[in-house]
Amino acid sequence: MIKTNEPKVKNNYLVIAFLFTIMILSAIGDNLRGVFIPSFKADFLVKDTHMGIMLSIGSIGYVIFAYSGGIICETLGHKKVLSMGVALMFISLFIMYFSPSFIVLIIGMFLINAGWAFIGVSINTVIPIIAVSFQAIIMNLVHFSYGLGATITQRVAGLLLSKGIGWRTIYLSVSILFLIVFIAFIPIKIPFIEKSKEDKKIDYKCVFKNKLIYYYMISLGLYVAAEIGTGNWFVNYMKDTYAYSENQATYFTTLFFGTYALGRFLGGFIVEKLGTVKTVLISSVLAFLLYISGLVIGQNGLALVGISGLFFSIIFPTLILSANEVFKKNTTYVIGILTTASSATSMIINFIIGWLNDLMGVHMAYYTIPICLFFNMVFIYLIYKNLNKQNSTVENA
Repeated sequence: MIKTNEPKVKNNYLVIAFLFTIMILSAIGDNLRGVFIPSFKADFLVKDTHMGIMLSIGSIGYVIFAYSGGIICETLGHKKVLSMGVALMFISLFIMYFSPSFIVLIIGMFLINAGWAFIGVSINTVIPIIAVSFQAIIMNLVHFSYGLGATITQRVAGLLLSKGIGWRTIYLSVSILFLIVFIAFIPIKIPFIEKSKEDKKIDYKCVFKNKLIYYYMISLGLYVAAEIGTGNWFVNYMKDTYAYSENQATYFTTLFFGTYALGRFLGGFIVEKLGTVKTVLISSVLAFLLYISGLVIGQNGLALVGISGLFFSIIFPTLILSANEVFKKNTTYVIGILTTASSATSMIINFIIGWLNDLMGVHMAYYTIPICLFFNMVFIYLIYKNLNKQNSTVENA
């Protein structure tokens, strides 16, 4: 009689379902701030520079916890890191609801990013373990959940604000959802592959002497800065430049994250056909061209910025998947390094955008985002070129 691994398969399906749920909620918690920035400025009597400081401090939380999350996953397993991430999201969102001052708001933002870092590192490295086949499809579908959550957030949050429901109430509601998910997640089992002492040992020299890791760090950093920058500043840009209300502006951010979600839904199938880095290179070129065209055209081009989300969508999860393939040893540590570097880059650039908003005006400062997309495209091309060269060398050996 042939023995099947049916219980394990069923458990893996359950894990994937929870990853989808957690990603949707994380996207909601992570993307509310972009809609709420005008409200934060009005309630706490602060400027765009203060918003840049808040976003940068939040990113520091991501940097610290993404780096440590990669190490903890290697030793304690993904379940513990994912559970801690969900718990931190609940705590941070409750703090945001309660925040009596701008300082407390900043603390909440720090902890939101810390929780999201733990969740992101765990999910990005557990998928290759539980999804042996069709990794690109599963990776992009799980990240599609993030796009879906972000899309829902933009429109619903703008609508709720227009109905007089305050940002504090919205944060409280989302924190309760995280608490429910945390409790439901307790009995779920996530595979933990016990490694030998030799495998656990991190070969720092091998990791950092490979120039590809720096190309990945820069390209991911610039991409994340552009994506996060759009989520953080696009509503503020439309309100300042074209006098849109938050509700009006969220039509375009909803378009961005809606096409972004669609791209992640379809992206995995395209990656399976074309290959990881080639797909990312094509997507980055199209994202840049649409984004810059939309800004240059002006008010009538805002829809192009929104549609660019379709090509943003594939870049991050597919580059992470590519890194999983390229860096065979200490993979979780490497992914932690990449997510840390990407957040550090995003932190610096989002602070610069806030500072430039006050220095030269919101309209001109916003061009920082397509500049990031351009150089992201350049470094993805360098990755593509070097990987092709390596493959040719192996084939000819």
